[in-house]
Amino acid sequence: MTIDDSAWSYNEFLAFLMVYGAQMNYTLSKEELEFIKQKTGIQDIEKIKAKVDSINDIEAVEIIDDYKNSFLSTPESKLKAKRDLEAMLKTPGTHSQLEKVAVHMIEKLI
Repeated sequence: MTIDDSAWSYNEFLAFLMVYGAQMNYTLSKEELEFIKQKTGIQDIEKIKAKVDSINDIEAVEIIDDYKNSFLSTPESKLKAKRDLEAMLKTPGTHSQLEKVAVHMIEKLI
């Protein structure tokens, strides 16, 4: 149950970033996966999660870099992706330093 990342939509890419970032410091809960599904509108979020689960960090960075080079090639498109990601990740409550670092690292990658 994997997904072909070469044909991802913009929202599938954002979902990938969110799942990957969330799993950096712990296992993703069903509630968090549902949150990502609602924020991105990706109905088959399990395929995105399966992709993240099936790759290592180097492969994840390569996927992010490939998508960025193909679809986020202008400063404006990169800024839009960062803003969209930030807007999706704004949640109430206190966030750990590790969660903040994960978000910052993903923003730097894109």
